[in-house]
Amino acid sequence: MVTGNFALLAGIDPAELHRWYLAVYADAYEWVELPNTLGMSQFADGGLLASKPYAASGAYIKRMSDYCRGCRYDVKKRTGAGACPFNFLYWDFIARHAERLNANARMQPVLRGWDRFGEFEQVQIRNQASRFLAAMDDGQGQ
Repeated sequence: MVTGNFALLAGIDPAELHRWYLAVYADAYEWVELPNTLGMSQFADGGLLASKPYAASGAYIKRMSDYCRGCRYDVKKRTGAGACPFNFLYWDFIARHAERLNANARMQPVLRGWDRFGEFEQVQIRNQASRFLAAMDDGQGQ
């Protein structure tokens, strides 16, 4: 769930992620892994398998797991020093795909949430996500 979510939010090529899963997991069988990755995790099948993207912020990850325990990032922060990357990447994903997601009734509450942020916060979110992804592309950590 977490690696697929990160890949979706970061815009990783779904085919590359599929090949990576097959390479790193000894028990990954393509007939199971391919539809799970392309259809569910990456929403790369155009919505045939899942009715909406399986995208999640840090708050959802914290609520559904114990992965946040001991994490150096603050899951309550969307931006700024120490903000959880899943938060700003999630909202950046929503902003990047708003036009496409707008046609999906299940995404309307999320899109309204994005619209409720002020322009200043939206710009901060987009800029922090952009810097994070650029650093990742350059092989830098955050």
